[in-house]
Amino acid sequence: MNRYLSLLNLTVVAAGAIGAYELVGFNDQAIAAEDAAVKGIALNPAAIGEPTAAMAAGTITIKADGVINAGEKIISSATKGRVKTAGVDPANAFAVALTSAADGELVEILIR
Repeated sequence: MNRYLSLLNLTVVAAGAIGAYELVGFNDQAIAAEDAAVKGIALNPAAIGEPTAAMAAGTITIKADGVINAGEKIISSATKGRVKTAGVDPANAFAVALTSAADGELVEILIR
C-alpha cells in the first residue's frame, strides 16, 4: 500500500491519462522515460482534461525499478509508476531514497 506525507501539491490538468502514483512531467502527462524532468507524483488517477493533485515536495512510497539503497539519488524510470537509482551524472534527480528496496518493492523517497 502506498503512503505519503505531502508538503506541497500542485494541481495538474492531465494532458494524457495519468494513473495514481505515476510520475508527472512538465507537459502534464505520465512519464515513461528514464531521467525525465519530474513535476510531481500524481496522488489520484486522471483522464485527459481532468485535474489531479501532484505531490511536488514530501515523502511517498513508490515501486522501485531495480535495487535501490537508502541515501541514493532517485530519477524517473522508463517503466510508468516506478523510480530508479540515478547514475553517475543524472540530469533530473528529483528525490533521495529514505529506505532500501529490491526490484518491484515499495521504496520511500523524499521529494525536494
